Amino acid sequence: MKRLLKNLALWAFHIFFVRPVLKWGAGARYRGLQHLPKGPCLIVANHNSHLDAAVLMTLFPLRRLPRVHPVAAADYFGATRFKSTLAMALMNGIPIQRRPSMGSDPLGSVASQLEAGESLIFFPEGSRGEAGVVARFRPGVGRLVKRLPGLLVVPVFLSGPERIWPRGQMVPVPLNIDATVGRPRTYSTEDDARAIAEQVQRDVLALAPPPPPAPDPRPAPPVRIAVCGVEEGCRRAVFRELTGRLGQLGRTLGIADPMLESDAEGLREVTGPIPYARGRAWLGAWPWLLRARGRRRGRRFNEMVERARVDEALTDGRSARFVVTDGSALVDLMAWSEAEVYRGAFDASGMNRVMQYLSGERRIRFASWWTFIRKAPEVWLINIADLARPPVPDVLVRVNCPVPWLERTLRSRGEEQQPQRRAAALGRLQTTYGSVAEVLQKRRKVEVIDVDGCEDDPASIADRVEQVCRRLVDSPASASQ
Repeated sequence: MKRLLKNLALWAFHIFFVRPVLKWGAGARYRGLQHLPKGPCLIVANHNSHLDAAVLMTLFPLRRLPRVHPVAAADYFGATRFKSTLAMALMNGIPIQRRPSMGSDPLGSVASQLEAGESLIFFPEGSRGEAGVVARFRPGVGRLVKRLPGLLVVPVFLSGPERIWPRGQMVPVPLNIDATVGRPRTYSTEDDARAIAEQVQRDVLALAPPPPPAPDPRPAPPVRIAVCGVEEGCRRAVFRELTGRLGQLGRTLGIADPMLESDAEGLREVTGPIPYARGRAWLGAWPWLLRARGRRRGRRFNEMVERARVDEALTDGRSARFVVTDGSALVDLMAWSEAEVYRGAFDASGMNRVMQYLSGERRIRFASWWTFIRKAPEVWLINIADLARPPVPDVLVRVNCPVPWLERTLRSRGEEQQPQRRAAALGRLQTTYGSVAEVLQKRRKVEVIDVDGCEDDPASIADRVEQVCRRLVDSPASASQ
């Protein structure tokens, strides 16, 4: 009965927690699962995160879990009742002494489990190391091979857990996980334990993704132009005209929905690949759960993060010479937070801090978490979960419109009149865009171009911006980057 209850707890923990989290939260992907033996084996892998054992257990079907055991450090996981329950009961681990007393056999329990037909998960590095670095394998795995001739060893390389939950980090961040399973093999018992451990390490590292090729001389980064403003129609007209105009100077990407590209052949929707980090549906649920304001809730927040990731991925001029964005996650969130939440409470220094939080230059202090969760949850999410690092634009085109005209235009569309779309809120938001522009101009030397969305036609606006972009491209600072 005790064994049955333990198995039920093990299955429940993996069915309702471990596997959903890894599949939907971390996007775990597996390669080479066909190599996994149907019988007992020793799984060996690199080790950088507490998630490693959970990922390796998901390689096995649920029916095999009771006979799969991660080898856990007794001095760490036995230190508290919580850790012991998690590792030994819910993860089905078996303890091993990393610093055995004189005359003891630390591998005895491990070997006995293998002899009994169980499958084990073993980390030959001994403990979690530096993120992304595979330390030298210890000879313990070689001693197991010599002790159990014919032992089937399955190498696995894990990529991703070291970025999600590395050593020393309190809060996991949602990123992808890849687990690559190699072909099982046996090793000669005539070699000494150290030589066998080195062979095992070579087999594990052979599964690692190849390093990127040596880069060509890095071209200058693209010139980034953000078109921001309260009225979407005027802003989008300027965005589209500007994307088409700058294409005559060099390939230009327009980040909006849909994505645009422009060159000497004209303006069109993007058809070729661009650097892009695909998001997940759960992004849109977080602002709703944290009671973010309507302007940033659900789908709108998800779209903002995805556009910021595309912009972030364009780090140099290989993909485009100019990048034009319809709005800017960094500028918009600074303006919305100040206008809708803080109501003028931030001075230039405070707004500069928010900019540093959004761009990833600084982390929000733990003591300030609750304040941001209550007042600006979207800023907290982007910073703490590292959802994106929106770049600071080189040029900010601020599209202004008279508030009565804005209100009349919104009313004529028949849209629901939410609080943030009323005259007082629109005026406050438009004023705050000006305050953000001043901070960017003073602190980051951003070129700010103020235009009237009602009076200035998009072609004349594009003329002004084009002159600024030509100067930025031809400047010595741009040429030296």
